[in-house]
Amino acid sequence: MMMMMKKMQTAARFRSQLWSLKMPSLCHRSFAAISTYKAVIFDMYGVLIPSPVKLATVFEQQNSVPLGTLGKAIRTGGEVNAWKRFMRGEIGAEEFVEAFGRQCSEIAGSPVPIGSFLSNLTSGPMTRPLPVMMEAILCARSRGLKTAVLSNNFLQLNGDPFLPLDHSLFDVIVESCREGLSKPDPRIYHLCLNRLGVSAHEAVFLDDLALNVEAAAQLGMHAIKVGDIAVSVKELEGVLGIPLSGFVPGPGSAPGATKLPMDQLTQYLRKALHLSDEDSVAVQQLNPSQSNSLYHLTTGGRHLLLRKQQKNCSAMETEYRLLKSLSGSGIPVPEIIDLCEDPSVLGAPFLLMEVCLGRMFSYPSLPGLTPGDRRALYQAMQHTLRQIHCLDPRAVGLEDYAEPVDYMGLQVQWWTQQYRDSETPPIPAMERLIQWLPLHLPKHQRSTLIHGSFSLENLVFHPEKPEVVAVMAWGRSRLGDPLTDLTFSCMAHCLPQDNPLLTGISDRGLVQLGIPTVEEVMRQYCSSMGLEEGVPDWNFYMAFHLFCLAASHQGESKSTIAGQTGSGRLAEQVADLAWDFATKEGFRIFNAMPRSPHAGTSPLKGQVAE
Repeated sequence: MMMMMKKMQTAARFRSQLWSLKMPSLCHRSFAAISTYKAVIFDMYGVLIPSPVKLATVFEQQNSVPLGTLGKAIRTGGEVNAWKRFMRGEIGAEEFVEAFGRQCSEIAGSPVPIGSFLSNLTSGPMTRPLPVMMEAILCARSRGLKTAVLSNNFLQLNGDPFLPLDHSLFDVIVESCREGLSKPDPRIYHLCLNRLGVSAHEAVFLDDLALNVEAAAQLGMHAIKVGDIAVSVKELEGVLGIPLSGFVPGPGSAPGATKLPMDQLTQYLRKALHLSDEDSVAVQQLNPSQSNSLYHLTTGGRHLLLRKQQKNCSAMETEYRLLKSLSGSGIPVPEIIDLCEDPSVLGAPFLLMEVCLGRMFSYPSLPGLTPGDRRALYQAMQHTLRQIHCLDPRAVGLEDYAEPVDYMGLQVQWWTQQYRDSETPPIPAMERLIQWLPLHLPKHQRSTLIHGSFSLENLVFHPEKPEVVAVMAWGRSRLGDPLTDLTFSCMAHCLPQDNPLLTGISDRGLVQLGIPTVEEVMRQYCSSMGLEEGVPDWNFYMAFHLFCLAASHQGESKSTIAGQTGSGRLAEQVADLAWDFATKEGFRIFNAMPRSPHAGTSPLKGQVAE
């Protein structure tokens, strides 16, 4: 396993090219769940404007002050030191310069010109807000989220706080120098929450200091420790379930938003939902896609999701039938209201369903949660998967849902054809896989209802409990081999965190995080489903999933602008990773030939240890 991970880590250099590679057919991100978060609270220094830490280091170097002097002065003296009193507004700028300068000079053993440092703290780069964060705020506010600043700040010589921000971007601004309280005092967090009118569980908090982040988390907020700004915005994006870049001006607009014919839509909704003439309709587009657009509708006190599809309308009809059949089956699915096939309404067929309020997670490491919470969510995820696979399709009228015969063989053929149809320069690993996969199909394939892209990010969890309230993105569901679902749900377990394909957790220390290992997941699944043989073809399934991903990405790269060769190289890298798994499967088969596999407790029976 360790050798496999080392091979995979060679793909890290491609990660910037594939942050958003989520092919719709395998792992389509659905926004049918509207986040329960209502507000985002930002620290200012190190989050909205540059961090003063680097500024302090430069100041010390330029003034021949021993490195770390300012930091030591800030940390010593407890709550009555000059810095903290300055932050709480208990002393003015002149008194601070004198007191803090004296403290720093004692530590350094020589005079320290703190006056010039204070001047640097309120000029130059410190006056320019960080564009990435500003765009994130605009996007968040366009989706109806409240925003706030909660800053340990100080009063300048003129008596005004230093706040180089557009005040109109924030519903609430709370500054320590005005309140007489500073972070991490819980009272200032409560003050901010009360002014926003939200509970701690409805707020996300960002700060660059671990102490402040921990205090927010203890109160029940989802807390994000800010280091790299771009990474932190991506994490916030995952928590909120909305894009935080590419802002397009206009209320409720998403990047690339397309307008709907509101008169026709309103007439349709009034008839379908029995609304009164006084009920207005508010619309927000949740993704920029032109072929599969998602919209959040608010009308008559209800939250709805509308999905309009320009292509492959038969898949929408199939999904409509499936979700209607699964309603009341015990499997948590969103409530479908209608499938409208009348082109006079929106110009294309669309599905209308109820919004599932709850939590959605984009990062498999579940940042910001406790180990116990992470474990409970992963266990709920696998419980739901077993529910799906245990369902009798005949009991819900799905016995003819799709072809159950030789499911894996048909899938390999279909994806091979997708690759051939979009083939650009030949990819050696893909050619080897096209020959290898049909020869190594699992000998024993069960047939159950499968989801087709079962993963953490396609689940909606209860706002407070570790319980799945809705499974989204059923577009690839059919009757087929349930082990494709199981192995796909564990993809993150076998990929490192910086893998360019999908964010992984193999190198994150699962025991410390509280996340069940892949062996635990497999053991529990096999025990519950009565699979005494375990999953001996584990490596085959992983090779298959990566093969599909490479074929999909090859198709996307062919449709991009000529000359963007990085996309084609990435498809090749994906294929190489798939071949790594195929090679390991070959070793497993070879090792199994001359002797019987040793009995063991691992459900991954017959796997090669490395």
